[in-house]
Amino acid sequence: MKILSLNQIRKADQYCIDSESISSVQLMERAAKGCFDWIIHNKYFKIKEIPFIVLAGNGNNGGDGLSLAYMLHLYGATVSVYVVAISNHFSNEFLIKKNQILQYNINFKTINEKEKFPFLNQKSYIIDAIFGIGFNRAINQYWKSFFHYINKIKFKAVISIDTPSGLFIEKSHENFEGIIKATHTLTFQVPKLSFLLPNYADYVGKWDLINIGWKDDFFRKIQTKNFYIDDVYIHTTYKKKIRKKFSHKGNYGHGMIIGGSFGMIGSVALSATASFRTGIGKLSVYVPSCGYQIIQNVLPEAIVNTDYKTDWISNIPIPNPNEKINAIGIGMGMGTHPQTVYALESFLLKNKKIPMVIDADAINILSHQFQLLDLLPKETILTPHPKEFQRLCRSSWKNDYEKLHILKKMSTKHKVFIVLKGAHSVISTPNGTLYFNSTGNTGMATSGSGDVLTGMIMSFLSQGYSPKESCIMGVYLHGLSGDLASKKLSEEAIMANDIINYIGKAYLKIKI
Repeated sequence: MKILSLNQIRKADQYCIDSESISSVQLMERAAKGCFDWIIHNKYFKIKEIPFIVLAGNGNNGGDGLSLAYMLHLYGATVSVYVVAISNHFSNEFLIKKNQILQYNINFKTINEKEKFPFLNQKSYIIDAIFGIGFNRAINQYWKSFFHYINKIKFKAVISIDTPSGLFIEKSHENFEGIIKATHTLTFQVPKLSFLLPNYADYVGKWDLINIGWKDDFFRKIQTKNFYIDDVYIHTTYKKKIRKKFSHKGNYGHGMIIGGSFGMIGSVALSATASFRTGIGKLSVYVPSCGYQIIQNVLPEAIVNTDYKTDWISNIPIPNPNEKINAIGIGMGMGTHPQTVYALESFLLKNKKIPMVIDADAINILSHQFQLLDLLPKETILTPHPKEFQRLCRSSWKNDYEKLHILKKMSTKHKVFIVLKGAHSVISTPNGTLYFNSTGNTGMATSGSGDVLTGMIMSFLSQGYSPKESCIMGVYLHGLSGDLASKKLSEEAIMANDIINYIGKAYLKIKI
């Protein structure tokens, strides 16, 4: 799914209007109807018991709010409308909807800077339709105080239309005073980039897409560098590698996991187990001697080779060509002993061909030996969490937009894929494209979750998926497995092994 700029969204709206020969007011009513349907079909909302307060700006977003107020009123809800008169300019669409709503017995008032804030009953649902996606400027102190007043009251729910009022969708904020905090955001047709960034999570709340009938032919032609991973892409990619009846383990790749140190062999076991669960045909594991019995006991299916050192890795041999290793996952629990650092450097100097997924301590070593980045084969995959990425890029950022800029710059400069882990894990590609994940939950913020992801990505890479496909399939299936585990166990109870145990069910789901 494409993530569009403000200008592209406006063009898509206009194309819809022109191609269907409808008016902008009719498109507005279609958007409001989508929001109305979402509300009445959501069992959370007690529509005829709890009143609605609609806060409508004087632009087209306010017109959306007035249309929704009209529909809720006809449905039997108790509705009050407050026009938030931040400027003296009213859009034509807003005026048309205002004249319509005044014909009905709906409580209708105006809020302006000359008056005290109105009393808003906290036992109400708020519909926030003050500013739309085009808003990109600061508001004065009166309106900042009004937004703060709204945010302070614990309403039954705050539903923002298209975007929380005051939230910029294309640039960062100097401060966050002038943004409505939504519990739910109903956004039209496509996700907005700011919805996928940590800085804005407390303002967006839970968000849902509302289809307003954009035309597929126009949408397909739009060029963008930002994407939201959806199940359509996953289904299409998976079908490329559907297993054939007379295949054997050699058809599904031979991968290698390298890592571990005394007390940290579990990370390798998690990564290796996840590799098998994701469909790899054959797997070799290289660990220090202390890990031999652990891996053999936990995963008898694996081929285990050991370093001569007991507690850490001191040498990483280049795989024998006869072994036909298709991909390597390296770094999990490996530690940063000086001999391990030297071993990794020597290995990177020699390995010019085998695709790699680099994680954890291997990333930490790269952070201190920055010149090693130049030794990585093209399209190597790195999987840092935010702190690891900060150390790796040797830079801090003022906001999430700057972080994305640094992420793109690093991927394009070193020709690598970077999977920046977190909510909506983002994959940065060597050509500067970003892919944001749509699956996963907070229960996955647990030890070993990243090790599982590395094993899954390495497994896809070994099976012949491209680096981009491996990253996207890996993060999506990893998140989906976590989502299925959370439904059964709760987010609080999830462990990394639970994510592995639900990979099979996640596969069954994407096959449907």
